[in-house]
This record gives sequence, structure tokens and C-alpha cells, in this order.
Amino acid sequence: MARTRSADYDNIHDTIIDRAASVFARRGFAATSIGDIAEACDCSKSRLYHYFDGKEAILREMLETHVDALLDRLRPVLYRELDPKQRFTQMVKLFLEVYSVSRDRHVVLLTCLDALPEEQRQSIVAKERQLITYVRDALLQIRPDIAEDRVISQIDTMLFFGMINFTYTWYKAEGPVGPEELADRVVALFLGGYAALPPRG
Repeated sequence: MARTRSADYDNIHDTIIDRAASVFARRGFAATSIGDIAEACDCSKSRLYHYFDGKEAILREMLETHVDALLDRLRPVLYRELDPKQRFTQMVKLFLEVYSVSRDRHVVLLTCLDALPEEQRQSIVAKERQLITYVRDALLQIRPDIAEDRVISQIDTMLFFGMINFTYTWYKAEGPVGPEELADRVVALFLGGYAALPPRG
């Protein structure tokens, strides 16, 4: 007979992921033991194994749910009746809103993804590529004149991600500039130059 889940199973499960994310972000995946995670969760290792097979399983679910959260938030924006610049602005705000409340998971995504086995890693990479495609297409709606230059459209997209992905190294959401104001500044800085950039050749 299958074991009955406790009423607080999901809360405990999510707490383990959150606290493991904090440890992975601080120490790295390889340097973190299951004992370190148990200590962070104030529980025994055997209790952790009730929820996850091991630290690799924690990492996989942590990264999958983080990327899925971004995809789930972005998809509705793609189908709204919006001006291209409004659509891009909404997308940037959603990215930074998620990053601001999931800093540790985002750090782990950027620094620990290679710790997963190839098949699991590629599954997450495929979802990351979806995010990249969404942003690239949004930018090309603003600059359709460079749509045929796939090299430059990809470079421009990755320049955008370079601009926002490492905000975790310096940005504090609880500081004087909130995520929405930061997103407005990102859009103004990026599009202010982007809109004026001539095509190659």
C-alpha cells in the first residue's frame, strides 16, 4: 500500500528546495552534502530522503520549477494585444520579478546546471532555449529589419540576457529601487540603444 502523504507534505517539500537553493548558491553543488542540506532544513538526513532520492534530485526539481515559472509567466504576454515595446517591457518586468524572489534558484541555475546528468541537463537547456526564443522574437517585433540576420538577432538577444542575468551579483530587491523600476531602466537603456542601432552592412 502506498504511504499516505501528510497534510504539510508540499510545504515541507518546497521548504527543502528553498533551503537547499540557499546552500547550493552559497557553497556550490559539489561542495554541498546531503548532511549540509539536512542541517539547513533542521531535520535528519532520513527525513530528507522521504522527500527526495538525493541532492541531485533536489537540484533537478529546483531548476525545472524555476525555469517553468519563467515560462508560465511569459507565455500569456506573447498572446496579448500589445505594442511590441509594451510586450518587451512586460517580459522584462516578469523576468526581474521572478529573479527578485528566486535569487538563490537563479544563482544555482547559472552556476550548478552542469552537475546534472546529460539527459536532465538537456531538458532544462531546452526550456532555457524557449525563453531565449521568446525574447528574440519580441525584439524582432521591434526591429523586423534585422530578422534575416540570424547571427545578429541571436547576439542582441544574448546581450539582453547578459544585462539581466547577473543582476543577482549586485541588485537587492528590498533596496531603494524595486524590480518594476529596475525593469523600466533596463528597457530604457537596452531599447534606447537598440532602436537606433543600424543593421550590419
